[in-house]
Amino acid sequence: MELLSLRNASKSFQDHDKKIHAVSNISLDIFSGEMVAIIGPSGSGKTTLLNLMGVVSVPDLGEVFVNGQTTSNLSDTKRCQIRNHFFGYIVQDFALIEEDTAMQNILVPTLYSKQKRTSTEYRFVVEDLANKLQVKDKLKTKVKNLSGGERQRIAIIRSLVCNQQIILADEPTGSLDEENANIVIEFLRELVNKENKTVVIVTHDLNIAKRCDRIFKLTHGTLSAF
Repeated sequence: MELLSLRNASKSFQDHDKKIHAVSNISLDIFSGEMVAIIGPSGSGKTTLLNLMGVVSVPDLGEVFVNGQTTSNLSDTKRCQIRNHFFGYIVQDFALIEEDTAMQNILVPTLYSKQKRTSTEYRFVVEDLANKLQVKDKLKTKVKNLSGGERQRIAIIRSLVCNQQIILADEPTGSLDEENANIVIEFLRELVNKENKTVVIVTHDLNIAKRCDRIFKLTHGTLSAF
């Protein structure tokens, strides 16, 4: 069964006297255990589409289904519960707290998780992920003292700490050099292949996209297979 589905989903914004159709009538099925890339130029609607997929925003028209459940007519509280249960988010600006350590930032999602894990168990998870992404020695460092690439990898670990099934990644390698970008993509690929996770990547980098199972191109809010 589809883990994530969009049916004729559209989203528009008003820019002064002009209406911007960011996402136009998109239908898409995404399954467990696959890695999907969405490419397209800046301003094509990629982040808006990712927000619809992750139930961060609601379509003006159409519907988004998560694990077979409709989401558009749910209360804010119910949508929040779905986000916390199913989704890990990797955002472009990292959304990290500068004065806190990397570990403190990573553990923020655990405050809202309903998983019955102790703080010690979560820390073991974090250390394992940090070791794989080669930032274990940075966990006690304040974010303000980390490089852009280190921040990127800390944000990725934060998206995975609660073991959500779906990872939505907005330019996950954007701040990384080629070597570290390769480490991140191989790591995400391993999550898909070995743990049956679902990963959706928004990227400008066609070389990154080609390492996914399927590629879609978004142009002026319209999605097509690449």
